[in-house]
Amino acid sequence: MNLTDNETLKFMKGSPVFIDDICAVYPATIGEIVDEGYDNFQKYLSILISEKPVITAKEDPELKQLIESLTDFQYLLMMASIDYEVNSSLRQAFRFFTHEDIIFSLDPAQIIIGPAEEKHLLTEEKFYDLQRLLRRMYFIEQEGEEIIIYPDDPPATKKLKMQMRANREKVRRAKAKKATQEKNDLKFSDLLGSITINDCGLNMDNIWNITYYAFHDQLKRMGWRDQFNINNRAALAGAKLKKSQLKHWMRSIASSDKS
Repeated sequence: MNLTDNETLKFMKGSPVFIDDICAVYPATIGEIVDEGYDNFQKYLSILISEKPVITAKEDPELKQLIESLTDFQYLLMMASIDYEVNSSLRQAFRFFTHEDIIFSLDPAQIIIGPAEEKHLLTEEKFYDLQRLLRRMYFIEQEGEEIIIYPDDPPATKKLKMQMRANREKVRRAKAKKATQEKNDLKFSDLLGSITINDCGLNMDNIWNITYYAFHDQLKRMGWRDQFNINNRAALAGAKLKKSQLKHWMRSIASSDKS
């Protein structure tokens, strides 16, 4: 699924984005997220964009062999069939993001969205489209290209992809540890309260009506603008700055995800 400016505009406005004729995915507003519970919202996102765990042979050789034989999608469906918490969380997540109930199927591996007789089937390929859509819609950055392990991948390819994932996970954990050490205890409520005094037209009456995407879009651009103004004043005062430090704040979100 190649996301264009058409989808981005829908993320901002709050219009649903359709995955073929399978389901609609709704950009939640701040108010909807608060009413659902911010912790629940994070849990729903986490389980829908999750990948299967990386298990070493030293930890559990049999489990490692089993997990390596499954794709991310197959693993998720397996967990939904044996773990009540995973099953319940997935159902709640789909209800929140697609406004539909679901039915899990292991054979064939698919998720039936809405009434079974209508046959809106979310296959493995389309599930990965859903993951990509959610990452963009809810400002979740991903290091590097997506690593998807397909059932028909040769053993050598699967092994390589698993190693790439393991390396990426090590980097992610290291960054998470560093972020925790540098954390200044800013909560979501702090971000909401801070942006309303930024003279951008948002206040404690209307901020609940904008989408999560629009909120983070404005927050990111606010940071770019403030940094540009600070650096520009410093340059005018004679400071020597890199060209990248004077990059204008009006820029593409899509091409600046890691800015």
